[in-house]
Amino acid sequence: MKKILTRIFVVLLVIVAVVGGTAYFMLFRNPDDTPDINVTTQPTMVDSSGKSHLVVVDGNGTSYAVVTDAEGNRYAAEYNGNEIGSTVGQVNEQVALSDLPTTTDPAQQIVVTNNPNDYTGNVGTTAPTTAPSTQPTTVPAPDVPSTENKPSEPGPYDLVPYRIEKYEKIFASGTYLMEITTNDPDLGDTPITMAIKNGNMFVNTTIEGMKCDMIFDSRSETMYLIFSDWKKYCKLPEDLMGEDFDMSSMMADFGMDDIGDVTVSTVEINGQELILESYISSVDGSTVNYYFNGDQLVRRDNISKNGVADSIFVSKFMSEVPDSYFQVPDGYGYLNLSWIGALM
Repeated sequence: MKKILTRIFVVLLVIVAVVGGTAYFMLFRNPDDTPDINVTTQPTMVDSSGKSHLVVVDGNGTSYAVVTDAEGNRYAAEYNGNEIGSTVGQVNEQVALSDLPTTTDPAQQIVVTNNPNDYTGNVGTTAPTTAPSTQPTTVPAPDVPSTENKPSEPGPYDLVPYRIEKYEKIFASGTYLMEITTNDPDLGDTPITMAIKNGNMFVNTTIEGMKCDMIFDSRSETMYLIFSDWKKYCKLPEDLMGEDFDMSSMMADFGMDDIGDVTVSTVEINGQELILESYISSVDGSTVNYYFNGDQLVRRDNISKNGVADSIFVSKFMSEVPDSYFQVPDGYGYLNLSWIGALM
């Protein structure tokens, strides 16, 4: 995550500096080379149960939600914006299984809202306790059916390491939204919103006082910048990113870590008692610490083998992401930045 965000911020800073300092007239002319782009996931709707469905449109402009049967066949179904109705026909030829959105089980969906400043202090230990990575059970005597002594669902303050697994599954699913601040001097303490869905990525932040959005379109392997203050957008020249910048490859690394054995304890930050779940990364041997207020993720530290800590402080986390995050707003004019490479 840090590698991607740091690289993006460097590029954004260069773009803002060059455009803001030398090319005001380029922003407000009306270019005739606006590209025909599709910087969006396919449209989806969410039914009353929280499940996402692909939306398809017939030749008459009527929209339908795509549903599947037990064998994976795809059908167009009527919907009223909330409830799914009757199917009207099979669309296997028009819709591939890979086109269908992934949806988190409603019972596992996560929505977190925090004040990140509450969790930026030093970590103090309060009577640490290590728990096994699985919850213990009591086995009844042979041939004697029993429902007694079976473990109940862990509560939000039980010292059982179940929280980290929920978040790691969300990261591995490739669909989530995070609003964070960091302790990285290169990124600063400006809030950053990052959303990922269907291989696409959205980043929002403010640089040099300017609001900037970045959208990576996985289908075309193209990155776009959106300047909301100017109502302009541009395609990012490839030479600014560098030959070694492979966004699809870096995004594929998200959620690839094997969490292995997880330890759990209680710690204190700014006078608040939090639950810490921790594991050793199988990728680089760093210690990965997740801090929870009850079940809500509030902070994550990656501590390298030499003791350097990279921290993110979570102000918002969502396991469902609206498609609108990956769309260029209507009415935004195109800004051709192909000249920046030559200028630099």
